[in-house]
Amino acid sequence: MPTKSKISIAERLTAAQLAIDNSLADAQIQDLVSAYGYSAEKLAVGKTLYDAALAAYSHAQGAAGAQQLATAHLKSTGKIARDAFQALAQVARAVFSDTPDHLVALGLDNPMPSTTAGFLNHATMMFDNAQSVSEIQSMLAQYGYTIEKLQTECAKIVDYNQANQSQEAAKGTAQQATVIQNKALAELDSWMARYIKIAKVALRHDKQLLEKIGIVARTSKRAAQHTASTQAQTSTSGDAS
Repeated sequence: MPTKSKISIAERLTAAQLAIDNSLADAQIQDLVSAYGYSAEKLAVGKTLYDAALAAYSHAQGAAGAQQLATAHLKSTGKIARDAFQALAQVARAVFSDTPDHLVALGLDNPMPSTTAGFLNHATMMFDNAQSVSEIQSMLAQYGYTIEKLQTECAKIVDYNQANQSQEAAKGTAQQATVIQNKALAELDSWMARYIKIAKVALRHDKQLLEKIGIVARTSKRAAQHTASTQAQTSTSGDAS
């Protein structure tokens, strides 16, 4: 039997649903497994564990999808924000090439930080000072950066900051949902592993009942050898005739 690591969550859930639902629905199976401790009430416990695992899996899938959307939005707003930053930075470096104090006030005496948090802090400071320091603002206005344009461009930095916060929140939600999912699946897997072992004993005389709960009855090595021998004898007899 494949290990759990090689079986998808969806396949594990499907296998559990098949075994539990068919055990509950088939009176003959219930009679046989109840003799080994699996009453309808005990099977219902397995059903509850399955329902919880399915709900946790669905929630985790939704949270993962939300995180992916948040990450995509973060990337798009980040591209826009960095473009706005670079445009103002290039204009400011040209305008204030002879007044390094103004470049220091805008934070342009250092390279743009590579991290998201560093960039957001740097960009926010640059746009805030570009609007609040009168000498800087009046000079920039002569090169297209009016107070209105600075506010519009600054809003792109704000959007990026909000997208970053949303993405971090979505990441946390997805991680927590995964923890809950894995715990629910572990509980279901544990219940199923024990039930399947007991069911194999309880239903050992009826291959069809075993298959009904997803257990493929395996032919023993001796029986397989006997079958192969019989087929070979039949084939030889047929050739001789």
